[in-house]
Amino acid sequence: MTTTEMRKFEEFDASFPEHNAEMIDGQVCINTVVTSGHGQAVLAIAAQLVDEWCVMTKVDTVYEGWRGTTLLRPDLSVAAPAHHGADLPRFPAEEIILVTEVTSRSTFENDTRRKVAKYAQAGIPYYLVVDPIKGRCLLHSLPEDGRYRSKVESKFGDPVSVGAPLDTDIDTSALYTY
Repeated sequence: MTTTEMRKFEEFDASFPEHNAEMIDGQVCINTVVTSGHGQAVLAIAAQLVDEWCVMTKVDTVYEGWRGTTLLRPDLSVAAPAHHGADLPRFPAEEIILVTEVTSRSTFENDTRRKVAKYAQAGIPYYLVVDPIKGRCLLHSLPEDGRYRSKVESKFGDPVSVGAPLDTDIDTSALYTY
């Protein structure tokens, strides 16, 4: 769905490709600084899943229920292996099994509140929030009626158990605070 908000976002995004921009409810959110620690956290999790699943970073994620006013670029998205090699300009949220966001001081509110609601609304089964400031992970699951019914907190070093279809424990021992 192409809306006025989405067209304006696309124009901005094309004009400033060096910025990491997203749109939530028509509001453009810009993240200009990505730290080494942030990237290492994303890679540590991706490395555990990439052999069996389609693992993507910063993929343009859309959902029809967002009515063309939201486009998210999760730090990490995991989909079924059948999506390996997919070159979609926009990836449908309905096909994503797990999204992961690594928080920072500038993105904390979006990652821990606004995106929780958006990912649940899209029915994404698992949303993992990695918080290197507090040294913890929050796994949201069981989306229903635009909310996640379950949230499990783990500290860095403890495994994060993700259910079907991934059926895996994510090792968080390589994650560190900053």
